[in-house]
Amino acid sequence: MKEKKQKIIVLVLSLCILVGVLTGCDKNAKAEKSKVSIKTITDQNGRDVNIPSKISKVVTTNILPFPSAYFIATGSCDNLVGIHPASKSAAAASMLSILSPKIMKANTDFIKGNDINLEELLKLDPDIVFFLGTNKMELEKVDKSGIPGVAIQTMSIANGDSLETLNSWLELLGKITGKGDRADKIIAYGRETQQMIDEKLKSVSDEKKLKGLMIFTLEEKNIEVSGSGFFGHHWLIATGAIDVSEEIKIKAKVDMEQIYKWNPEIIYITNFTQTQPEDLINNKINGQDWSKVRAVQDKKVYKIPLGVYRWFPPSGDTPLMLKWLAQKNHPEVFSDYKIEEEIKDYYSMFYNYKLSDKQVEMILNPARAAAEGYSSK
Repeated sequence: MKEKKQKIIVLVLSLCILVGVLTGCDKNAKAEKSKVSIKTITDQNGRDVNIPSKISKVVTTNILPFPSAYFIATGSCDNLVGIHPASKSAAAASMLSILSPKIMKANTDFIKGNDINLEELLKLDPDIVFFLGTNKMELEKVDKSGIPGVAIQTMSIANGDSLETLNSWLELLGKITGKGDRADKIIAYGRETQQMIDEKLKSVSDEKKLKGLMIFTLEEKNIEVSGSGFFGHHWLIATGAIDVSEEIKIKAKVDMEQIYKWNPEIIYITNFTQTQPEDLINNKINGQDWSKVRAVQDKKVYKIPLGVYRWFPPSGDTPLMLKWLAQKNHPEVFSDYKIEEEIKDYYSMFYNYKLSDKQVEMILNPARAAAEGYSSK
């Protein structure tokens, strides 16, 4: 009896030791896993953020072009489970829905305008949320959710320089996704493009530079133009034009009298408005007489293209915007390339996609519907 009792005691002790060892191993394994699965990055608000090393589900908030930057940085939008409704409508009207069709399945119920619905966001169970760094309300809600939130800056990160803004996003995404080599190649291509343009513009005197105007939105009772510190100003200066609305900070509404004073020689219209060049050229806008404006008289009014996103803000196609604008501003200086071929080569190189002639035509001549989903109000 005594011997049997001793055996039971030994068995119990052995089980305790085994459980302790296994528990200890399990704790160690979890600890090791925790060490491996978390890394710290610095976002564009200067905050240190702990994020998972492996990211499966991503949400982007009110940074409308960011899904296109995410696509070029990673080669896919498949893990974007939530995006802003205006990003989704832009994707539907662009090449992004063709290149990465799963983006059209991304949820948009979690955000309306600048307002995040925390309950809906949590339902998506994202590993990371990219939010607009200037929006304090978004910051507070993302922090409250407990989901790692990465702040993204837009105009302030490079004072409206679209190329360097995109580059800053690519650098950050490279660190987050582990695809830094891919980001470096895209960044190098963009900077080489700007260097090429800078070199060619050295032969162009200020007298030969056209007075340009970037129209952000245009309706019967609303003319909103881009000014200094905004993307339009950078585009014009970087491609050899003079920005007539430089005195305006960021963007502002103006009347026709101000347009007449500026009398731009070339006009660009964004895809944040349904207005098309023919509306100005044929003087179809009620209450506005564009026939007095030099750019309209010379028929130098252009709609900005739309590829993986609208080309006015930073997007995956930003280097192409530089080439397109430079050729419009100085066709005689930049006659050594055909923009249609440049677009095809770029898409083949960075998106691994062969564009058809019809698709290139669609990119260069976007329809009015491309402005749907965006409201300036």
